[in-house]
Amino acid sequence: MHAQAAAEALPMTGLPDARAAAGQLIRQATGGDLEAFEELVRRLQRRVYGFAYQHLRDLDEAHDLTQEIFVKLFRNLARYDAERPFEPWFWKLAANTTINYRRKRVPTPTDQSADQQVSEAVSSVPAHDPTLVDALAQLDPAYRLPILLHYYADLPLEQVAQSLNLTVPAIKSRLHRARALLRNALAESEETGFQ
Repeated sequence: MHAQAAAEALPMTGLPDARAAAGQLIRQATGGDLEAFEELVRRLQRRVYGFAYQHLRDLDEAHDLTQEIFVKLFRNLARYDAERPFEPWFWKLAANTTINYRRKRVPTPTDQSADQQVSEAVSSVPAHDPTLVDALAQLDPAYRLPILLHYYADLPLEQVAQSLNLTVPAIKSRLHRARALLRNALAESEETGFQ
């Protein structure tokens, strides 16, 4: 049961062997196997860094937050209930760590042009329209986290709901509201740009 629940949670090719391997990896990592934990980090690292970068919009801060998320994972792995899917539990831990990190950190730097140039050079982070990134950063975390978990971490709605302790209809509602807020912010930015 442990392997099946965990295997369904990690993004795999869908092959039974890959799912069994993912389940085995999580089971070994929860048992204290450091090599299995390192492999788990390797599999999640790119998505976690993208999540952190989209949330913070700062390369160095995103690296720090990514590291903090994996430290929290290591410290809390023994608390993981193998009867439940791994990814919703993990992304809830990541979201909570991100919220706490943002509370403690200094305000976002104002020079975003240099940050944007550096981020375009980093291949692991997709380059986005700076206007979209700014609009996303302005969203309340209640709306930003579902957007990041669903669209940037590629979690299905059910897992986003589990990660944030909300119902699927509540997540759908927040995503709908967040998209509307983003559309309005982008339209407003476009109008301002043409004047």
